Amino acid sequence: MLLTPEQARSRELPVRNFDAVEATILERLGDTILPGASKLGLLHFVDHQLGVDPNDCMLIAKYFQVPPPYQNFYAGGIAAASKLAKQLVGKPVQDLDQAQLRNVVQAMTNPEAVVDDFSLFLFYLCLRSDAVDVVYGTPDGFRKLNIPYMEHILPPEGWDG
Repeated sequence: MLLTPEQARSRELPVRNFDAVEATILERLGDTILPGASKLGLLHFVDHQLGVDPNDCMLIAKYFQVPPPYQNFYAGGIAAASKLAKQLVGKPVQDLDQAQLRNVVQAMTNPEAVVDDFSLFLFYLCLRSDAVDVVYGTPDGFRKLNIPYMEHILPPEGWDG
């Protein structure tokens, strides 16, 4: 079955690499970084990419030379962001309001944002790039920007659900 991340989300396809809490945290952080990313399938995009061969993976973590398996990096980023939220606000990410979420994400943008030797800045950069890919790296996204989409850059394979 060939589906976009948005279609996979709307069909509520199960994710394979995140539990419910991790999925919620990833979506909330992603939507805070780039509103609308969750609705367009950010979680499903990341989850799918974690399941492909690292050489074929389209996550920006690959290009930032994060060592595979990338699942470890995303799990570490979610855990570190959760710990940061508790340090800054005293609550887990899933319980934060929008202003509190923005404060946590703002703290993650500091290049020196590290929790338990994990670079939250690198996680922020990766999650932001993943969100941008989902929102703007599609023919629909290019139309929103009023930029012609170059058909030759469509991925070689579709979404497998």
